[in-house]
Amino acid sequence: MSRLSLLLLALLPVAASAASPGKACDNARTQLEINDCAAQQASAADTELNAVYRQVMQQLQGQPVAIEKLRAAQRLWIPLRDADIEARYPVGKDENPRVLYGSMYPMLYSAAKADLTRQRTQWLRATFIDRAEGDL
Repeated sequence: MSRLSLLLLALLPVAASAASPGKACDNARTQLEINDCAAQQASAADTELNAVYRQVMQQLQGQPVAIEKLRAAQRLWIPLRDADIEARYPVGKDENPRVLYGSMYPMLYSAAKADLTRQRTQWLRATFIDRAEGDL
């Protein structure tokens, strides 16, 4: 089996989850439509992350050291997330990702970004919001 065939088989679960990020995308049929839906999913995950981050920062009000440390962690996490995606789908300086991964590359990239962003959101909630509510 070729490298591309193995890659495509391994990515089927990711492709399936990225193909329908919401009701508006349930009818996506072309790769372009699916790519757009995956981008919308990544954007929605980012919006949710930002809302939770703001909520945590509000909760940390009056704790300047905690705020500074969380800001620093978040600033480091963003490039780490992006580097993790680049490691997952490596593209050399003079290489074209659409040649390496096909027309589904934007979907794969967006799905990975959405997944990692949702994980970070979940971590922020569990670490700061849920824990704080449990302390009440």
